Amino acid sequence: MIIKRLKIQNFRSLAEVDVPLDETTVFIGANNTGKTALLEAVRIALSRRWGKHGTGFSPLDVHSAAPATDAKASPPVRIQVLLWDEEDGKWDPDLVGALEDVLVLDKLGRNLVSLRVTCSWQKDSDSFEPVWEFLDAADNALSAKQQRSINFSTFFGYAPVFYLSALRDALGEFANRASLWTRLLKAIRIPNDIGSL
Repeated sequence: MIIKRLKIQNFRSLAEVDVPLDETTVFIGANNTGKTALLEAVRIALSRRWGKHGTGFSPLDVHSAAPATDAKASPPVRIQVLLWDEEDGKWDPDLVGALEDVLVLDKLGRNLVSLRVTCSWQKDSDSFEPVWEFLDAADNALSAKQQRSINFSTFFGYAPVFYLSALRDALGEFANRASLWTRLLKAIRIPNDIGSL
């Protein structure tokens, strides 16, 4: 199961993009053209990093068409991640069984998982609030009943995100007390023969 397409609206410098991806995709471009925003969008969508109290998300993440635009009045941020594989039957049967509530078939009959997170200002709670939902092949949200039955933690267990920004101190990043990578590497229990490479 790999990310094959990324759709983003109103996120940081990205007003609207629809990016096809391959098993390996390299983004090349000048500074401030949206490369990091694309990666951050994937990380936010697949790690559920936005919390109800604004954790990991701020008004600065809302695309602004003009400098004085109020983020609270702007259109919602939308990040959609589509995961599928080119070959029929390529997905592991255990994965298919675990995610059967969110799997749909695309127009070519391939397994597809489509996840969208939408974040907008909510007056009632006086905060930006994200909503995650799985979609059908036509980008419509699955029914409320289906959404309630979905175990999101099961899905996120099959879609881990590994994110490494430019390193200026590689030894520090991978040290025993590093804030991110030490916990991550322990959590995924990398076998010793792989971890020692």
